[in-house]
Amino acid sequence: MGFQIPDSGNFQAFAIIIDINSFTSMVSRADNDCTVAQYVRDVLLGAIESVENSSGHIVSFMGDAFLALLQDPIKVMECCVGISKSIDRSCEHISNAQADCNNAWDYAPGGPSVKITIEYGEICQSTIESNFLGSQKLFIGSAINYAARIGSAGEGNRCLLGPVAAKIIQNYYELLPARAVEGKAGESKYIYYQLDLGDIWREGSPEQLEESYWG
Repeated sequence: MGFQIPDSGNFQAFAIIIDINSFTSMVSRADNDCTVAQYVRDVLLGAIESVENSSGHIVSFMGDAFLALLQDPIKVMECCVGISKSIDRSCEHISNAQADCNNAWDYAPGGPSVKITIEYGEICQSTIESNFLGSQKLFIGSAINYAARIGSAGEGNRCLLGPVAAKIIQNYYELLPARAVEGKAGESKYIYYQLDLGDIWREGSPEQLEESYWG
């Protein structure tokens, strides 16, 4: 059971975005968009399970990414470790398959790579609706925006935290030194920290493939 999101008003939470790297490249490589759609579903399912097992809520899907909300910092770390292990298993399976057959998942050499971006702050909610989707909750907040912005930093599998989240999380897990990424025109740089997951966070590395789509 996840934390209780109030029916109205604002609340404090960790905003977490899980995003598959280089999705555009995958689509351009694939012969069939439906194949990529199923692949994205399979990759995100493991991440969804990790979020929900950590008492979090998935509140929005965005193509090859989703937004989740959690409140407990220990659960946030459990979630990140769970996602990394899920990606590990997928990479191992796909890398082994590609070592025997280059055509297996040829649009995703070595298996999936994802970025996790996190910031903590006030989340505002409203509702929006359409004929097809019906009424949906809409979540807005600077923490969500910050998490989205720092996603452009680094490469490969990575877990990046904004400064507010980092200040909380550093009491529980080791973080690498602060770095910064440029914002959009007129914006200040975005400071971020990387969570060091050590040997848990690995990527597939098929020997027969020279290219990589990790980005």
